[in-house]
Amino acid sequence: MSPPFRPARGSAGEFSSVLLDLDGTLTDSAPVILASFRATLTDLGIPVPDRKTLLSFVGPPLASSFRDYAGLTGETNARAVAMYRSHYCERMHEAPVYQGVPDLVRSLSQAGVPLALATSKQEHLARQIIEHTGLGPCFTVIAGATDDDRGGAKALVITRALELLAEAGASTWRAVHVGDRRYDVDGARQAGAQCIGALWGYGDAAELAGAQWLAADTRELARLLGTED
Repeated sequence: MSPPFRPARGSAGEFSSVLLDLDGTLTDSAPVILASFRATLTDLGIPVPDRKTLLSFVGPPLASSFRDYAGLTGETNARAVAMYRSHYCERMHEAPVYQGVPDLVRSLSQAGVPLALATSKQEHLARQIIEHTGLGPCFTVIAGATDDDRGGAKALVITRALELLAEAGASTWRAVHVGDRRYDVDGARQAGAQCIGALWGYGDAAELAGAQWLAADTRELARLLGTED
């Protein structure tokens, strides 16, 4: 028997299910990600760009970042991704959750709202990270890239999350994805979901302009989703 799922009802209306990005939405992972990119580029003898350029690496699949910045393709690209992942795994649990995130996620879960973690990160790593935060049991499903990095494009991740939610017995007729980058906005649109832009993350209002709503912080997101105190 399926759990007694209930929609989220807040100032933005009613949502049958809620999808949440990880990096820059639930966890402040930029310091960890940037340190891992710096170490990888240094190992490869590639000049390390400024912080603003490095921040553009937060969100898209790793292979795309190495290709777009350094022109790495094929085996060289795969080697860079493997090196990055080695550096990242050494420090990935150092990224803290944003203020207000635990209360928000737990409130949604306790209200019976079906929750999905939807990230371009490898799914097994995303699962480890969310379990480390103590929020793992709150999520109905977790969707990410495969171990060989297939399916990491945001539209594919969100589509898979919606499919997994449906398999779990949740309604996806009016799903909303919460994320902090344009990849989240574009991916949600392509997957047929609405989007709330998380302005506390790494994208600004201009980057997130295509989202149906913008939330300045987790308290505003709670109002949009109906979990405010």
